[in-house]
Amino acid sequence: MSVTFTLGLALIPYALVLLFVIGYGIFAVYHLVHYGATTGLSFTITFAYLAGTIFILFFTWQALNGVDWRQPVTFSPPTSLSMPAAPLP
Repeated sequence: MSVTFTLGLALIPYALVLLFVIGYGIFAVYHLVHYGATTGLSFTITFAYLAGTIFILFFTWQALNGVDWRQPVTFSPPTSLSMPAAPLP
């Protein structure tokens, strides 16, 4: 029995993590606007977080641009016929 799925299925966990990161960024910016950036450090750290997120997203897009996401991936359990015999000591 083998299991086959498309490579695009791997994008679902990535999209969930991406939604979490975007939500966290919006949450941080909202709190900076609502409560005021009391120090330059809080604004700098939030800017560095958002810039790092954009940096990671850009290079991920560049790295995964040429991948065929419709390519099927098949997993099948090993059988005794396909495995070589173990040598005896």
